[in-house]
Amino acid sequence: MTGGRGRFAAWSWTVGALILLAVLFSWISYRAGWYFWACGHFRAAQQALDKYDWREAHDHLEACLRGWPNDPAAHLLAARAARRLELLDEAEEHLNTCQGLQGGETQATEVERALVRVHRGDLAGVEEFLRNSIRHDDTDAVEILDILSTALILDYRAHDAQDCLDDLLRRQPDHFHALVRRAWTAQSMSRYALAIEYLDKALALRPAADSVRLSMAEIQVAIGRFADAQKHFEQLQERQPDNPSVLFGLARCLGGSGQKEQAIQFLERLLAKYPNDWKALAERGWLSELDRPAEAESYLRRAESLAPPDLPLLVRLSDCLRLLGKDEEARAYREKADRLKADFQRAADLGDLIREKSPNDPALRHELACILLRLGKQQDALHWFQTALEKDPTHRPTHEALAAFYEKVGGFDQAAYHRRLLQRLDSAQTGGSRQ
Repeated sequence: MTGGRGRFAAWSWTVGALILLAVLFSWISYRAGWYFWACGHFRAAQQALDKYDWREAHDHLEACLRGWPNDPAAHLLAARAARRLELLDEAEEHLNTCQGLQGGETQATEVERALVRVHRGDLAGVEEFLRNSIRHDDTDAVEILDILSTALILDYRAHDAQDCLDDLLRRQPDHFHALVRRAWTAQSMSRYALAIEYLDKALALRPAADSVRLSMAEIQVAIGRFADAQKHFEQLQERQPDNPSVLFGLARCLGGSGQKEQAIQFLERLLAKYPNDWKALAERGWLSELDRPAEAESYLRRAESLAPPDLPLLVRLSDCLRLLGKDEEARAYREKADRLKADFQRAADLGDLIREKSPNDPALRHELACILLRLGKQQDALHWFQTALEKDPTHRPTHEALAAFYEKVGGFDQAAYHRRLLQRLDSAQTGGSRQ
């Protein structure tokens, strides 16, 4: 009897141990499955970030964090993906979680927080920190330089952006977006051959990047490389047969290489669909100017009535009127062209002066903004007005100019805002005078 109870107890212990082992094995298998599942999503997210596929990276990291909710590296990577998608509040939540898990701020989280501030428009507040971070640690250098160069371009600091991009491309020569931006900085400085060189490298990496190919072709047209440009436009036309920029580019190539009648056919096709395309009207007039100046005049006048201030168009219209014997009117358009040319030159000089000698002078920024308004570059002008007020929030001429601008375009709330600020400045000045 006693032996039977002993055998039963031993059997019970064995069964219990086996059950415990099975449960333990199941739990370990479950946890291991979650671990490897999360690990796979983490690696996939890293690969997606390397490909600049922010949405895919974000989705993989959401899945990863279901398996690794307390992994600081996953939260840091999730913050980067969210920031790239402009989900800035979400990015900061991940950084706060990361900081809590690590028991404090690290260099990596400080850098990521600074990059979030750049996305929020606070470049000035973190630029020095980010530049120092590059000098002291290469870990995030490419990401920092990528974001900095974009922000500097948006801040109209082409020379500084160029320096960042050159540094980035030394570290990662096949960085597609850096090559495209580096071409833009070269083009903004009229270094067209260099811009083409960078775009060519970008196209070698992504031959199907039509926007890059279009930029390449348009620059080649601008410097008279019509045959090279035409090849690119013809490739684009195969994929985008109705793109007006492509049709216009082909017309310019044909006209520039002496095939005027074929060029006119493309322009007529374009104008049939877009009758107010001032560039097409101007080109159509130019193609007729020598042979049929009266016909050219009608196209050029219409283009001038629709276009923003454009120097070549004014010169062409002046020349056309002179051919028709309308000397007085031709002279008036030539004088208008000369004033426009002077504005362009003064704008370039002011840009150099602000960048190199007087970065904190609101008067220079205000003057540049006023010139840009005359040139029809409203967004650029508003940028420089805003930076003038950042340097001096009480700068009266800037508030006056902004009030007048917004009243003209129907932005009455913005105009009233600047009028109120002017009244406060008057009150403050009057109060100070009495004292």
